[in-house]
Amino acid sequence: MKKEYLTYGLLGVIAGLVLGFKAGNWATPAPGSAGPPSKGSEAQSVNSGGPSSELPPNHPPINSGEVVPAPALPDNTGASSTGATASAGPELPSLDPLPASSKEERTEQKYKNIQVLKGLPAERLMKIMFAFKGSLGVECTYCHIKDEFDKDDKPTKQMARKMIGIVRDANEKIGSAGRVTCFTCHRGQQRPAQ
Repeated sequence: MKKEYLTYGLLGVIAGLVLGFKAGNWATPAPGSAGPPSKGSEAQSVNSGGPSSELPPNHPPINSGEVVPAPALPDNTGASSTGATASAGPELPSLDPLPASSKEERTEQKYKNIQVLKGLPAERLMKIMFAFKGSLGVECTYCHIKDEFDKDDKPTKQMARKMIGIVRDANEKIGSAGRVTCFTCHRGQQRPAQ
């Protein structure tokens, strides 16, 4: 076999692929278009807002050529509309215990070795644990031994108990002015920024 035949064959395959690709794209209409493009048509922008474009429900109308400024970003400085300190991030359920008259199952009745979260509804404990997890950006095994959650072998679990006390005290002192959570200081980090 001559080298020339191999070269011509390879060039023929490449030319066939290119031509086939162009013909296929020309013959197949793009989504939302009426058919193959005509010679004088301009390229449509995906944001053109022409009559054939479909917008989601409640979307404001789009006028071609009009520049609309984006709305302001939400204020993340910590001040809410009431002036109270807000904490973005995972919502920490209340750490307040149930009233003594409540018949609801408590954490210490359902789980072993509950020390500082006694008196809470048992169904609230997992929500609180997931709020801790999200606020510190850690997994459950950061404080707990896998599948042995009642053990106190890790110092991080002891520190978490102290921090729960700090959060409770701070919220008691602040009163109705706001609410402190783990995320207030930790911001998704194991150790708060200094």
